[in-house]
Amino acid sequence: MTDNTALAQFIASFGSLNGYGSTVAQTKRALDTGNTNVLQQNNEDVPIFKDALAGITAVKKSGFTVDGIININKAFKYSEEEDPKIPGHLRNSMYNPDDNIAITIDTAGKDHYFPPEVVYKADLQKIIDEFRNSAQTKQDAWLVFAKLAKLQPFQDGNKRTALIAANAAYNVWEKENYLVLPFNELDRAEFTINLMRFYGAKDSSEEDRAFSKMLTLLPNDNEQIYHRSINKQKEFNVKTMNIKPLFRNNHKGLRR
Repeated sequence: MTDNTALAQFIASFGSLNGYGSTVAQTKRALDTGNTNVLQQNNEDVPIFKDALAGITAVKKSGFTVDGIININKAFKYSEEEDPKIPGHLRNSMYNPDDNIAITIDTAGKDHYFPPEVVYKADLQKIIDEFRNSAQTKQDAWLVFAKLAKLQPFQDGNKRTALIAANAAYNVWEKENYLVLPFNELDRAEFTINLMRFYGAKDSSEEDRAFSKMLTLLPNDNEQIYHRSINKQKEFNVKTMNIKPLFRNNHKGLRR
């Protein structure tokens, strides 16, 4: 039987970009059994799970190409809440108002990043060519993620598209050495903040500084293996535990 632990770890990481709440163990059971009833049912976990598998299948067929990247996003059609209205459509705000987007890059909601109003296939090809002309290391693959996410080529699902595309660039499918986001929630939040810095960077030196900070938060290979081993162990039953939140009232304590 195929060991789906690494793939489950990736799907949980992919889903964390949109509030995926199921554990790696639950995700693995869904993969093992083909039954999504084992996933959390009170949010978007099932559609996001299906999006992940569909996106991976799409890029495996097309490879790390312009069409491959577009086909990843085109496969995102299971979540009404998280997926684009027109999957796989490259934004052109000159004729489609839904394509005119701005990304908030500060907690106060005052600073915004405005991606290009029109995205062309040539923009995707440029990112692909830059990777192909690099040493094609893991770091270079993560740069694909950062650049694609910043470009915001699609109406929605851009970071998820970028994560699958970066894995396709690094050709992880056989060895299953997936690129995954930080496991720790605080590290993941800091990673996202630095991605916002990357978005807001005005030149390549600012991008480099933000990207370097992102890299320091990513798990290495040994951490990924350790995390998988933990998730193979029996999960504790929360019904037998007294859970005491550190922050209350919608994280008001974080405002200071």
